Amino acid sequence: MSKNNRWLAIVNLLSGSGRCGRDWEHIARMLYAAGIDFDTVFTGHRCHAIELAERGIVEDGYRNLIAIGGDGTVHEVANGILRQTAVPSEQIKMGVVPVGTGNDWIRTYGIPKEYEQAVRVIAAGKEFVQDVAKVEYTGRDGERAERYCVNICGMGLDAAVNLRVCQMKDKGRNGKAAYMTQLVKSVLSYRSCRMTVNVDGVNEAKGSIMSIAVGIGQYNGSGMWQLPGSVADDGELDVTVIETMSVPHIAMVVGRLFDGKLYNLKRVHNYRGRNISVSSDEVREVEIDGEALGTTPVTLTTEPHRLRIIVP
Repeated sequence: MSKNNRWLAIVNLLSGSGRCGRDWEHIARMLYAAGIDFDTVFTGHRCHAIELAERGIVEDGYRNLIAIGGDGTVHEVANGILRQTAVPSEQIKMGVVPVGTGNDWIRTYGIPKEYEQAVRVIAAGKEFVQDVAKVEYTGRDGERAERYCVNICGMGLDAAVNLRVCQMKDKGRNGKAAYMTQLVKSVLSYRSCRMTVNVDGVNEAKGSIMSIAVGIGQYNGSGMWQLPGSVADDGELDVTVIETMSVPHIAMVVGRLFDGKLYNLKRVHNYRGRNISVSSDEVREVEIDGEALGTTPVTLTTEPHRLRIIVP
C-alpha cells in the first residue's frame, strides 16, 4: 500500500545521551501541531535505521522520511535511502529533527537545533538535493566494505578521536566534555604515519600526515570547521590534509579548527576532486559521518545530487 503523502519518523531514543527518549512525546506533539502526518518506528540497535528506512521505502511505500536523532541517525537513514534500488533516491525526501550531541550535518545547512524551529523547517518543505560519496574501506572483519558518506569522512587523528568517543558512547558516557577529553588523550598519544592522498589520479599529498578529512559538508567533531569551502551540490569532494604537528604546535593553532581559517596554516592543504583515495603505511582508523566503521585504505567517489533533503 502506498503511503506517499505520509512521513515515516525514524526515531533513535538513545540519541543525545537519552535526551531523545525523554523528549520524544514533546517532539511528536510539535509534529502533529505543524500538520505533519506521520507514522513512527524506533531503532533498536546499530544500523537498524538503515533497515527501517529501506523497508519503509521498498515495502511500505513511504517517500518522506524524518530522521529524529543525532548525526549517526542521519547517516543511517540516508544510507537506507541511498542503498535501496526500488525508487531513485532523489525521489525520497529526508527531514531532520536534531537530538544529538554533535549535530554536525545540520550546521552546513543552518537547520535549527531547537525542536520547534526544526519542525517548522520540515513543514515549510523547502528542498535541496545534495551530493553524496560512496566510500570503500576495510571493515572490522578485514573485508572490504561500502557505506555512503553524506557529511565528512575522516582518517587519522580525528578518526582515532572518534573511535574513542564511540567507545565512550557504548558505555553510556557522552557529551562535549567527553569528546574534548578524548581529543586531548588522542593528541597526546597519537603517532602519525606516512600517508598518500590521491585526487583524481594525482598523488597530491604524500608524507607524514596527521589528519585527513574528505566530504560534502563542512563540519564534524562537534563543530570543527574542517572543510570550510565545501559546497554540497558542486559534484566534487573537498579534502583537507593536515601534516604532522607537535603537541605544542597543535595547542597554538587548535582555534583555527573552529573559526573557518584552517587553510591559513602552512601545514594544512586543501584539494578538490571527484575521486579520492587514501593509503597509509600503517593501518589507520576511518570514520564516516561520525561512525567508527573501519580502517584504511579508503576510496571515495562522488555521486552528485543523490539525496533530497529539507532545509530552511
